[in-house]
This record gives sequence, C-alpha cells and structure tokens, in this order.
Amino acid sequence: MVKAYVLIINESGTEDSVISNLKNIPSITDAFGTFGTWDILTKLVSSNEENIQHDISKGIRKISNIRSTLTLIVDEKLGFLKTNEIEQKILDNYMAKAFITIHCSKSDEYSVIKNLEEIPEVVEVNVLVGHNKLICKIMSPTYNDISEIVSKKVRKIQGIKSTNTINVINNQGFSRK
Repeated sequence: MVKAYVLIINESGTEDSVISNLKNIPSITDAFGTFGTWDILTKLVSSNEENIQHDISKGIRKISNIRSTLTLIVDEKLGFLKTNEIEQKILDNYMAKAFITIHCSKSDEYSVIKNLEEIPEVVEVNVLVGHNKLICKIMSPTYNDISEIVSKKVRKIQGIKSTNTINVINNQGFSRK
C-alpha cells in the first residue's frame, strides 16, 4: 500500500466545507481539523502511487478555499501501526490526538522508531520520503498529556533533532478504514 499525508492551509473559517469535500476523494482515509500552522491534516492510502497523485492534484488541490498544501510521501520500509486491538483500546480510553513530525539523523531512524514503539500513546509511525523525518500519531487523555508525552518522552529520545506537533481538533473531520 502507498501512503501519503497532505497538510492543508485553507481560507479562514472554511474548514468544515473543505473537510466535507475531502470525503468525496476515494484514497483519503482520515481528515482532521488541526491547531497551528496547518488547518487540516489528511492521510491517503491506495494500492498505487498514481491514484494518490491523481487524488492530490485533481481532487484536493481543486477544492475551493484551499490556499496551499504540503505533501508528505511515506516510505513503507520502516515504521509501525500498532494492532487494531491496541489502537481500539486506546481510542476507547483516550480522546485527544496529535500528529508529530520528527526530524532525526538518517542513521538514527531505526533506533528512534524502536524507542517510539515503546511509548504506549504512540499508535502509528511512518518514515517520510526524502526528509529524514518521521510522522507519528499520539493519543492521550488530554492535550496537556500530549504536551507531557512530547516533552518528557519523545523529545528525550537519542537521535531526534526537532519535532513539530500538530494537535487535532476533536469532532472536526472523519476517519474511515
């Protein structure tokens, strides 16, 4: 499977409309409103790269009120997705979620991923193509807890140079599998 993340900046106040239009794009499995630099984070999954390229260029970028996008292609060689059973258990118990982009030395990617896997709140990690970066999904009871996890667990991992946290707005977006 081919995966990508697209970070979106849209016209102020149009997030709900943009997210509604994103539901019509077949390869989008997740779309969430976010706090910060980016207004919306989407995850795309398809059996081939051409479908993803098409859905980004002919779908996402054609939606009115989108000002700019940043596409992050996933390298499937490394990374993890904790089993559905574990993720479901976390989903049942926690409500706040965030995505974190992590910049690390290329030689440290494998050990950083292994260390991230040991953090229970980290439910998914993907390596991004060409960036020496990872993207991970974290879930915890509150945004304050996410802040604690990032500052006291994630950023303490040897080999991480920098992080960028993208907090998800609850009840703004969709997830389909």
